Amino acid sequence: MASFIRLTARKADGTVEMTVGLSKRLLAGVAVVVLGAMALGYAVMPAQSQQAAGRGKKAIPGTSKNYSAAIEAGEYVFLSGVLGTKEGKLVEGGIKPETTQALDNLKETLAKSGLSLSNGVKVTVFIKNLEDFQAMNEVYRTYFPADPPARSTVVAGLVLGNANIEIDLIAYRGK
Repeated sequence: MASFIRLTARKADGTVEMTVGLSKRLLAGVAVVVLGAMALGYAVMPAQSQQAAGRGKKAIPGTSKNYSAAIEAGEYVFLSGVLGTKEGKLVEGGIKPETTQALDNLKETLAKSGLSLSNGVKVTVFIKNLEDFQAMNEVYRTYFPADPPARSTVVAGLVLGNANIEIDLIAYRGK
């Protein structure tokens, strides 16, 4: 069967009728895509309704115009990596004060979404020096005393050359 589309408009009652003819293979492909999207909670809902249903995304502005401090996406909030800075300046004293400040910065951003660190489900810690791992962990434990989120720790160079740590976090709003 050949594919065709026929559109009919009726002036009298203001209705529009549309007939679409598809080959069996094409129809099966379209059905798979539509059903898959519906099963995942997408499609069939306008963008405005997606946001109202908690499936859209909403940016939480930060201090930079280059990125968002966080993005709310459905039940999740994805926080950008933060350094141990206060009022735009790196705190002094090394890894422990920087870790404290970075985690305080994350708490502040989470609060804008009505969440706290206890909503954290995944954390990535980037440290400049492997020797700082234990000191970072001492501070980190005080912020996540029970049921800490899953975490990855990576030794890496940081964008701000004299910074010792950067931390990002994913939080879950659900129960």
